[in-house]
Amino acid sequence: MALAARAAEDPDEFAVLFRRYVLDVHRFIRRRTGNDMLADDLTAATFERCWTALPGFEPERSTIRPWLFRIAANVVASHYRSDHRRRRRERLVATREEPLATTDVVDDVQDSEALEALGRLSERHQEVLSLRFLAELTTAEAAEAMRVTPNHLAVLQHRALRALRRQLEGDRRG
Repeated sequence: MALAARAAEDPDEFAVLFRRYVLDVHRFIRRRTGNDMLADDLTAATFERCWTALPGFEPERSTIRPWLFRIAANVVASHYRSDHRRRRRERLVATREEPLATTDVVDDVQDSEALEALGRLSERHQEVLSLRFLAELTTAEAAEAMRVTPNHLAVLQHRALRALRRQLEGDRRG
């Protein structure tokens, strides 16, 4: 019986598999990430996934080593996707919740020119800008009021601000 088959049934055999490949997997992940601590975490995640997936391993389709490295590559890719999404969310939240005075277009919302331009926007754009900047609701509150997710609200707000900016620029040109 092959090591993979034994390891799927016996934790002691999985320990043998782990000891056989852990340094190679760690080295591979370390090269991909450039970070020892992150490589430690992702190596552990790789072997956790291996342990979970081992009963479904098909030795006729692959040997254990490439299969294990495919798991490691997927773990690294998944980490970077998650990390990218997390950073993007953090940037969105920071942008959405910054003080109103830092948003150049909204600085002018109180003057009549801006209010007139706001009135020419679509109802949806008027609603999002009014809730966020005239009513001074937080992103979460405005999202709840509009019955959308905070991420959807951020997209609507971005588009509405862009449309308002275009309206104001057009008014100033013509």
